[in-house]
Amino acid sequence: MSSTNPTGGNSTATTSINVTDSATDSSTTTTKTITTTWYPTGLLNGHPTNPYALIILNQPINQHALDAVIDGAAALVCADGGADRFFRYQFGYDLVDGEIDNVNQAENQAQRQQQQQQHRSNIQTKNDNDSRNRRHRHQQRQRLPDAIIGDLDSLSPAVEEYYRGRGVTVARDPDQYATDFTKCLKWIRKWTELKQDMSSTSSTSKPNPNPKASPSPDTRTNTNTNTNTNTSPNTNTNTNTNTNNIMDVVVVGGLGGRVDQAFSQIHHLYMAETNTALLQGRIYLLSEQSLSFVLGNGVNVIHVEEEQQEQQEQQEQQQKENQKHKQNYYFEENIGIIPVLGPTLITTRGLEWDVEKWPTQFGGQVSTSNHIRSPEIQIAFEGPRPLFTLELGRRFAANTIITTTAASSSSSSSSEEE
Repeated sequence: MSSTNPTGGNSTATTSINVTDSATDSSTTTTKTITTTWYPTGLLNGHPTNPYALIILNQPINQHALDAVIDGAAALVCADGGADRFFRYQFGYDLVDGEIDNVNQAENQAQRQQQQQQHRSNIQTKNDNDSRNRRHRHQQRQRLPDAIIGDLDSLSPAVEEYYRGRGVTVARDPDQYATDFTKCLKWIRKWTELKQDMSSTSSTSKPNPNPKASPSPDTRTNTNTNTNTNTSPNTNTNTNTNTNNIMDVVVVGGLGGRVDQAFSQIHHLYMAETNTALLQGRIYLLSEQSLSFVLGNGVNVIHVEEEQQEQQEQQEQQQKENQKHKQNYYFEENIGIIPVLGPTLITTRGLEWDVEKWPTQFGGQVSTSNHIRSPEIQIAFEGPRPLFTLELGRRFAANTIITTTAASSSSSSSSEEE
């Protein structure tokens, strides 16, 4: 934990945390336990609890982490200049005006390389696994966004032209009272509703959250534009909580840049959690080195892999002998419980430093760098909902962060978190 560590011995999750509510009638006592269960590993190993959509922010991308979640995403939305980040994820370089032909050549070259790799794998069986992995990564990075949403002030014209030419919806929303992050959440919410409506009518066409909009050039080229000033869903007409409408959201973006942008992303996690017009499911932030989410009310039961210290040491030794070796686990031992909204009392089980009704707040004591010691962590709290963070495993080593060139970065440095 932080410099304000509580003292205490190791514990396991064998003892459950009880949250009870007592009735006012002295003759009876009613016990009610609310439990929120989390399976964060499922997002990274292809077995999510719920369907989820991806939002790509205009922030540095950990490409290994994005590789892990892109296959399972029901929808992929780029927030404005996040499309430039995603293009770099696909091709490994930034696109500038006049280079569309180069992109087409690169795509053709990639296809030829894939064919050559497949041929080599047929004659070199010892490399089958590596070859399959390369082909899989190639297929992952051929996926197109379902939409690019925002005021489009940081989307480069060349990237916009590239994705428009491949049928991607590019929706300009000039609303200055909403961030591109929020606009993407609204798009996904509407997309989910329309997808469910279409499923119920056995329709096979692709849903479009803005039926009046079609992929068309932007006003920057003095031609027709998709300027949508009413992209938010009509909350008065859809208030059902049918589980078929549940769509979790995984937000891909960094926290290691500007501090104000990092706080803005955390702010949006909390805002989405309390606004059904933006989200009907759960929301996660997948940054360069962490997976973060807002804890639910009651007892939070978080299932993670059990990491035996001896096994970790063996893996570390094996990695020293073979630099290509990758650890099989998804999370490191480090976690944090952050009292973002204010003073909170926390109780934990399954951590190295477990606590009981431990007061935490900014300016006081904060639980950071605590350690997982059980495959099941339990956290209860009294007060505002804390933020929970897990450090990503070494298989997602953040030495592969997708950033933009200096020119591209300077052009979007004035943007918000988009």
